[in-house]
Amino acid sequence: MTSTDMKTLKAGLLLLSFAFSVLCDDVYVYQNIVECQYSKEDLSDMVYMVKLVFNQKLLCSYDSRLGKYVGYDEYGTVNADYYNSQIWKVKQRRDELFTICKADARYYANSTTRKVPPVVIIRSNEKARHGQLTVLECNAYDFYPQPINISWLIDGEEVTDNVISTEAMENGDWSFQKRSYLELKLRRGVRVSCRVEHSGLERALVSHWVALLWPLLEHISTTKVINITVGSLLSPYTETSFHLRGDWI
Repeated sequence: MTSTDMKTLKAGLLLLSFAFSVLCDDVYVYQNIVECQYSKEDLSDMVYMVKLVFNQKLLCSYDSRLGKYVGYDEYGTVNADYYNSQIWKVKQRRDELFTICKADARYYANSTTRKVPPVVIIRSNEKARHGQLTVLECNAYDFYPQPINISWLIDGEEVTDNVISTEAMENGDWSFQKRSYLELKLRRGVRVSCRVEHSGLERALVSHWVALLWPLLEHISTTKVINITVGSLLSPYTETSFHLRGDWI
């Protein structure tokens, strides 16, 4: 693998970046940029770098290949010497090659192939009655990766009028959620369904709205995985299916 195949994980600006002024119009920006560079799958050539930048000028940096800080001008050299004299800081940087770079690289590699199917549930924001204007919500959550498509079907035909969908939102645990809303008048004998397409699913998932089941579901938090077994109901328009981690139940 050539040098052009090097992969770089950057945490620059996320760790530390701030601007400040000293009672004047001048603004100074100091940045602490972390980089992890590697090309081999076993991470044996991992390089950990910490760059200290002031007003877009590189002052000094830590390089795991050298095991110390190096300065690039007079001020940077003074700082590098000071950091190198702090045994605890140098040890911390050496440990971070494993705790930050290699750990994050492994997690990143796993995340590029990981697929988690969505859990899907349909509900109404208020008690739904036939003949009245109602808003139905289709909630897909705990899925990964982010791309997902939610659409509405009435008697098997896709509808786009009176449909509003949110963007996929991060849950903060490497999973996402997305909601779609359909405003309509419920009519007896008309089947309303939510179709979800996601790479974690072998095929598109179609879940049907069932008004009779809503009293059983309205007290269940959608942040938890649910297990519900639904038998045959009286009306052919009230059958339903719920999706749990990619399996039909």
